[in-house]
Amino acid sequence: MKVATVSYVLGVAAIFLFYMLWKISNSLWFEPKKMEKLLKDQGLKGTPYKFMYGDFKEMMQTMREAKSKPMNLTHDIAPRVYPFFHKSLTTLVMEEEGLYY
Repeated sequence: MKVATVSYVLGVAAIFLFYMLWKISNSLWFEPKKMEKLLKDQGLKGTPYKFMYGDFKEMMQTMREAKSKPMNLTHDIAPRVYPFFHKSLTTLVMEEEGLYY
């Protein structure tokens, strides 16, 4: 009787653990990859999904590069303040117009 109860509890615990692992992996990996594929199918190109850190490394690198260069004497401060987003948007616009740099 006691062995049956222990196996029942262990079975329920194993099912619960598997369910939680599935939910976590679904929200951290499968859903973002599915969204990436859906957006790509609609023609929206972007950086591929990277687990945990995303575009953070690229953002910091472009920020360091932008701050190392002297600022132009214009009112166009977007390349200095948001270099990663400015680069992404200009690349997107260039691709839509058929221009590549």
